Amino acid sequence: MNSSTVNSDFGHLVALFFLAVGVCTLVFPYRVQAAALRKCKTVWGFPNPFLGWMETKAYIWMLRALGAVSSAAALLVEIVILVGR
Repeated sequence: MNSSTVNSDFGHLVALFFLAVGVCTLVFPYRVQAAALRKCKTVWGFPNPFLGWMETKAYIWMLRALGAVSSAAALLVEIVILVGR
């Protein structure tokens, strides 16, 4: 196995990670918000200062934007890998 195969496989894993993050935040933003609100009540024992913002529609739109950017990054990584072969 040569190094280009290993780099290509790692690139596919990176693209898969970005795609998973993109799909989760783009398709299921309310579930991601609920999980974040459950898990992030405190930060190192202190109340989370962003908790109020995490309950707004702006947070949902930020999650959707994150999903779109992450999905685009996955597509870009795959294009770079496939063109480089």
